[in-house]
Amino acid sequence: MRILYLSPMGRGGVDFGIQNITRSVRALGGEPTLLRLPEVYNFAPFLIPSGLPAGWSQNFDIIQGRSRLAFALASTGLPVVTTVHHLTTDPDLQPYSTLSQRLFYRLVEAQYDRWSITSATKVVCVSRFTQRQVAQTYGRPETTLIFDGIDTEVFVPPPGFTRRADGLPLSPARIRLLFVGNCTRRKGFHLLPKIMDLLPADYVLYYTSGFQGPATPPPHPRMLPLGNPNRQALVAAYQSCDILVFPSLLEGFGIAPAEALACGRPVVTTNASALPEVVDQGLNGFLLARNDVAGYATAIQQLGEDAHLRRQFGEHGRNKVVTQFGYAQLGASFLRLYQSILR
Repeated sequence: MRILYLSPMGRGGVDFGIQNITRSVRALGGEPTLLRLPEVYNFAPFLIPSGLPAGWSQNFDIIQGRSRLAFALASTGLPVVTTVHHLTTDPDLQPYSTLSQRLFYRLVEAQYDRWSITSATKVVCVSRFTQRQVAQTYGRPETTLIFDGIDTEVFVPPPGFTRRADGLPLSPARIRLLFVGNCTRRKGFHLLPKIMDLLPADYVLYYTSGFQGPATPPPHPRMLPLGNPNRQALVAAYQSCDILVFPSLLEGFGIAPAEALACGRPVVTTNASALPEVVDQGLNGFLLARNDVAGYATAIQQLGEDAHLRRQFGEHGRNKVVTQFGYAQLGASFLRLYQSILR
């Protein structure tokens, strides 16, 4: 079974998602090939067939790409699988998008999604939330649910589980918080300085930056930038923090919370979109209403002052990710889907 994945270069969770699929299918004996394309194809996917060498799709059985580009793959004559990570037509996204983004989403990307979702051989959604969106927006209810996957052999707790590793810059702070994601309003980055204002002086927040847009000075004196860490450095950051703080306003799945849970770290995040499918309230984290700055601060401090609760949440989270979101379920689910198509 020879699967070809096409993925233009990206700057967020979708880009990591296709890499996780490739690794998990290969680990179970599949023969996946990941073809990375220049970033421009994210915006003009209809150029893909003419932009690649003649015969580029030969010797494959199935071709797969995200919903922004899968429609452009039909000309190969191969069965096409498309993965839907989130829909930018979601009304909840509009207040957190710029005018140019809203125009692109409505006039261009929504049409790409529609063409891909309505024409693909199979449509895969990464959460139940995304499944509902696809059915409601594009009228295709017969989709396949396959959660995004986490490599639980790489994203692991540090030795001793709750003992922090040394993968973060030195700080005298007693409690280390971590934010992973783009520094955008959709990710709730603008809420972090307000949350930090309500936390004790010995709490510090490390945050990734540089995925999108230019680097800017830290917006709070107790916020420390980590830049754009590679996979190894990201694992070390999870292992070296006490709590993941993720006030995102909209997620099709929530890769960062799942990675943190795999590393045995509790998560404080938003009770919206697909995040409640990853984080269980009161079991491995806390779920707060959108924009509830005071609620976030209270939940973070509750965990920060209770090491036993952090370990309890971390153990539950690790077990959930291993059993529900690990590479075993990811690879096996896709292989079953491919086999059903070829039959």
